[in-house]
Amino acid sequence: MKKFLTILLMSLMVMSVLAGCGDKNDPETPVETPTETPGETPAAGIGTKDSPVEVSIILKDASPNDEAIQSLVKSIEEGMAEEENYVKVTFLEPPTGTYGEAVPLAFRTGQISPDIIYFQGGDLPVSNDGLLEDLTTYVQNSTYVKDIMEEHTKVKLENYPYLLWLAPARVPAPVMRKDLADQLDSFDAVIEDPTVENYEKMLTEIVEKGVAKYAITSDGDLTRMNTVFNQAFGVTGTIVKEDGKWVFSKASQFEKNKLEFFARLYKNGLIDPEYITKQWDTMEKSFYEGEAAFIAGTAGAVINIYNNKMTQTHGADAELVVLPPAKGVAQGYTAIDVSKESRGFAINAQSKVKDAAFAVLEFMASPKGNMLDKLGIEGTHYSVEGGKIVFTNKFSEWYPRFWETLNKFEPTPELAEPMMSAPGLKSLEMAKEYYVEDVNVLIPDHLISQWDAMNTLYKEYSSDIIRGVRPVSDFDEFVEKWNQSGGTEFESYLVEQLGN
Repeated sequence: MKKFLTILLMSLMVMSVLAGCGDKNDPETPVETPTETPGETPAAGIGTKDSPVEVSIILKDASPNDEAIQSLVKSIEEGMAEEENYVKVTFLEPPTGTYGEAVPLAFRTGQISPDIIYFQGGDLPVSNDGLLEDLTTYVQNSTYVKDIMEEHTKVKLENYPYLLWLAPARVPAPVMRKDLADQLDSFDAVIEDPTVENYEKMLTEIVEKGVAKYAITSDGDLTRMNTVFNQAFGVTGTIVKEDGKWVFSKASQFEKNKLEFFARLYKNGLIDPEYITKQWDTMEKSFYEGEAAFIAGTAGAVINIYNNKMTQTHGADAELVVLPPAKGVAQGYTAIDVSKESRGFAINAQSKVKDAAFAVLEFMASPKGNMLDKLGIEGTHYSVEGGKIVFTNKFSEWYPRFWETLNKFEPTPELAEPMMSAPGLKSLEMAKEYYVEDVNVLIPDHLISQWDAMNTLYKEYSSDIIRGVRPVSDFDEFVEKWNQSGGTEFESYLVEQLGN
């Protein structure tokens, strides 16, 4: 019996070894071609025709049951196969709930484990847990991703190498209707010399002439107005130097001066008195209907939407004009936070197909992938006629699922008409011209509750000062409470992060 058991055990061991030495390229077990350098696409390509590498993706508003997503997947696989990179792409259904909250939670708890994850917030705790891949080497070894990266993206990736988002800087740009601007004697002065004084003259003329009921409206906070006036008043970033010391700009003399200016505009009836309670839809309605003459929207896509809706409603003469930021202490639109991306694609650190996952992102940045991402499917969203790309009536249903940037986008053949309206493209140009990098720090976990309390105080005092509920002199009282609520605790941390 002992001899029988020994022979049986040895036989099983031999069978196990032989099974382990089987064909590792079996079609039922797709594998990724190994590389010696992490992040470097292998020279021999990825996968094989008979054994493509499976890459799973979770992306907001991208259901695997959506016909557009199915067409996108087919085109990605075919396009990559032409380059001898064989992948099988699968879009996973996002977990139920608010995307920005549900995805990070489901990923951290192991409910989902895609190879590529699109985050729209909530990624910091995930990367702190070591669950996201450092993308630095992948980008450095890329051909197309690094070629179309804009400057703000490069800096963000250096500071936080876990999210990649190839898109224009999300900068609000101010716009107004050309037919309204043509009625103003002060408009040309703002274009030629956009001082705070010239801006105030134009806003005053809008109301005094009855061009619109209000000059400016917004949707609950100062973000849209700040993009015009922050830099001019010296609010050049989240953190500024005041009396030789780093301080948060919200508690600076620069901010006090700006709030005093806004309070004057409000008192004179130039700011929509409902700006603090308006939502984005009622704010836009006020703009489209001509109640407010002046609004700021994200450069590029949003300005393009504003322009198209405005011209459809009021005719071609109502085309939007993009305005420069006010100049004073400095000049620029809202400073861009480059501490990290607020959204973007990450690669699962536990993925067994990381190179293949990045190869998908790289393909979508290539000329062929970029055309697919921007223009959709040939024969459905566009056709080629007379040697040019002509959009079909279904083109409006398509939008980029990966990279929003138009940097170096030169489709072949050329477009019969621009993808974006002139004001939309102009806003992107001006966003680059008036680009300013923010001075900011990541808020450490032990100071988050204090930071929240400080910002609650700011929102209360700033809105009260603007609306005349409190005098401007109460700003000094606010600064005292700001420091008591946590501002003082941040002093050493700011020095640690930014130096003296």
